[in-house]
Amino acid sequence: MELDKLDKVAMLARSQESRAAGSFQRSQQALDQSAARLSQLEQFKQEYETRLQAMASSGMDARQLADYRLFLRNLNDAISVQDQDFSRSETELESSREALVDRSLRRSSVDELINRGRLNLLKDDDKREQQHSDEMSLQRYESGS
Repeated sequence: MELDKLDKVAMLARSQESRAAGSFQRSQQALDQSAARLSQLEQFKQEYETRLQAMASSGMDARQLADYRLFLRNLNDAISVQDQDFSRSETELESSREALVDRSLRRSSVDELINRGRLNLLKDDDKREQQHSDEMSLQRYESGS
């Protein structure tokens, strides 16, 4: 493959690596946001349970207790949904990390191939120059004899 074609392949590989890096960054942000929401919900639940215990120990009517329990059940459901979202975000982050590693390795391989190609071209040029120089020296020697 000639170097011009390899340069185009390298540009494509760099572009794919850049997109994979962007996807990884967005996945990391989504995971961070999901973790923060889950933490907030769990903290709120803990505070709410503490308040419920304090109120229950000082006495509360059955209707209030039922309302608190319903609210806690709904809060637990929200925590469960958020926990699932967090797990999905972790999976997406791992997937985008693997894609980024794969794209980076591909780009590195293409860059290495291009570097080797350029080095081979330089060696070939050096050989041609040396051969030309040898031929010129031989001609001068033969014409001088």
